[in-house]
Amino acid sequence: MRLPSLARAMSRCVATIDRRMAIVAGLLAAVFAYVGWKLVQVQLRPDASVVEPSKYVKVVKAYRGGLFDRHGLDHPLAQTIPAFRVFVDPGEIKPENRSAVYRALARHSLCSPEKLYAAVSATRSRYKPLGETADRDVVDDLKTNDVLRRCTGTEKVSRRSYPLGRGLCHVVGVVNSAEEPLCGLEKTLDGQLRGTDGKITGDADRNRREIRSRRRECVDPVDGRNVILSIDETLQFAVDQALDRAVEKWHPRAAWAIVQDPRTGEILAMSSRPDFDPARFGAATPEQQSNRAISTLYEPGSVMKTFAAAAAMDEGLVGTNTLLDVSPGLYCGRPLSDHTHGKSELTVAEMLAWSSNRGASRLGMMLGKERQQRHLKAFGFGKATGLPLRGEGAGQTIGDGSELNNIRTSMGQGMTCTALQLVGAYGAIANGGRLMKPILVKEIRAADGTTVFKAEPEVVSNPVSPRTAEQLRAVLRSVASRGGTARRAAVPGYSVAGKTGTAQMVEHGRYSSVLHRGTFVGFFPAMEPRFTILVTLEAVPPTADQPRAYHGGISAAPVFAEIAEAAAKIFAVPPDEPETAM
Repeated sequence: MRLPSLARAMSRCVATIDRRMAIVAGLLAAVFAYVGWKLVQVQLRPDASVVEPSKYVKVVKAYRGGLFDRHGLDHPLAQTIPAFRVFVDPGEIKPENRSAVYRALARHSLCSPEKLYAAVSATRSRYKPLGETADRDVVDDLKTNDVLRRCTGTEKVSRRSYPLGRGLCHVVGVVNSAEEPLCGLEKTLDGQLRGTDGKITGDADRNRREIRSRRRECVDPVDGRNVILSIDETLQFAVDQALDRAVEKWHPRAAWAIVQDPRTGEILAMSSRPDFDPARFGAATPEQQSNRAISTLYEPGSVMKTFAAAAAMDEGLVGTNTLLDVSPGLYCGRPLSDHTHGKSELTVAEMLAWSSNRGASRLGMMLGKERQQRHLKAFGFGKATGLPLRGEGAGQTIGDGSELNNIRTSMGQGMTCTALQLVGAYGAIANGGRLMKPILVKEIRAADGTTVFKAEPEVVSNPVSPRTAEQLRAVLRSVASRGGTARRAAVPGYSVAGKTGTAQMVEHGRYSSVLHRGTFVGFFPAMEPRFTILVTLEAVPPTADQPRAYHGGISAAPVFAEIAEAAAKIFAVPPDEPETAM
C-alpha cells in the first residue's frame, strides 16, 4: 500500500511544479509580449520622450559694459561686478551640526540672524538662499570649510555698481536688478553697453544636468562695450559739494551747474538738485529724476544781454564805447525800470557791467527781430544740442516775434533756453567766436580694448568774429570786478569774465513777483579761458540778512567762484593775476 501512496504524492508534486512553471512561463510571455508591443509602437509611432533624451540649454550671460570718467578704466562711474548668491541645503545638515553651521555662516553676514536661523533649521526645503556676496574669500570658505562645504553652495550672478552714489546720477542713470536700463546714459547707450549672451546646447540627464560628451553647441558671450566720458570724477565731486552747500545755505527749490571746456566742448561736470540714490531709484520722485541742466527751459534773464551786445557789435552797429540812451521813457510803448546810477547814457561796456535793461533794449531795437534771432540761433539757442541724454529741451529764440518781445529778448525775457545751451553760448565767446558741439561721450571701446568710437571737437557755427569775441571777453571781465554785479564770482589769482542774471519765474501764465532764478555764467582765465561754468539757483527765498538772496550775483556767483577755484587746482591751471591771490 505504501508504493501507490508514494507514487500519488510524487505525481501531485510534479503536477504542482508544472503549474508553477506554466504560471512563470505565462508571466514571462506576457512581459515579452508587452515589451514587444511597445517596441512595435515605437517603430510605428515613435514618441519623442522615449526616443530623444532631454534637451539641455544654458544661457551664458554677457557682462554689461561700464561707464568711466575721462581718465579711463581705473575710474569707474558704473560697472558690473561679479557676485555670488549663497544658499544652504538644510537636508544636508545633521541636527547635531546645526549650531556649528549657523556660527560658521554668521561670520559672513550674508543675511539677518533670524533669516539664517530659519534657513538652517528648515526641515522641508532643500534650497534656502541667504544673500549675495562679491567677496571671493567668502566663496572660498564655503568650498573648503569642513562644516559648510557639504551643505552650502553658490550661484554666479552680476550686479551693477555706482561708485559715486548720488553723484552724476542724472547723467550716468541706473539699471534695475535685471540690468534693464531706466534712465541716463544707461538707457540711451544701452545698445553699446549691453553685451550679447552666449549659449550652450546639448543633452541633459534625468536630473537636468548637462551630459558634456553630448554637447552640440557652445557660443561664447560677447561682453558689452566700455564708454569713456568727458567727465572728470574729481571735479564732479567738487561741483556736487559746492551745489550741496549752496542748497543748504539758500534753500532753493532746485539748482544746477555745468562745467565745460570751451576749447573742445567737453562736459567736465554736470550736477542737478534735487537728485536721487541709484540704489533706491523706485522711490525717486519725478522732480528728483529730472536732469534740470538739460531739461528745464527757462527765461535766463540778464545773462542774455551779452548776446545782444555781441550781435550788435558783430553787425558793426556799436563798439564797446558806444553810448546808449538809457533815459526814462517808453520802450515799444512800455515804461522800463532800470539802474543807471543817475546817468542818461551808458557805454555798451557799462551796460553789461551794470546790467542795464534800457541799454540792452536799445541794442535790441537797433538789431531788429530778424538779425537778433539769426544771431541767437547761431549761438545755439532754439535747437537741442544732441547730447546723448533723454529729455533735452530746445527752447525758443523770440516768443511771438513782436517788436516788444524782441526788446524783451535782449534782456533775457520772452525766450527760453536750457543751461546746456547757455553755457555753450558763453563758451563760443570764450573760444574766439566758435560754438562747439558739446561732448559727453569721449570714447567707446570694445571688450577687447579696441576703440570703436572717438569724439573729436566739432565747430557747430561761428556766431561772432574772433575780434568781437575778444572785445566781449575784455568787457565781461568788468562784471566780476568790484564795480560789477558779480564781484562775488572773483577767484583769487585768476581773471574771471561772466554775467549775472536774475529772471522772474512764470507762474500760472504771469511773471511772479517773488519767485526768481538767479544765474551766473562765465569763464576763466578771462583772456585764455580753460573753463566755462554755469550755476543757477531756482526760487531762493529771501532771508532776514539778505532780502535779495535770489539775485544771481548774491547766491549763484559765489558757487561759481568755489567751482572755479577747485577746477584750477584739479587741472593745475597757473594763475594769470598772481597779485590778486590771497
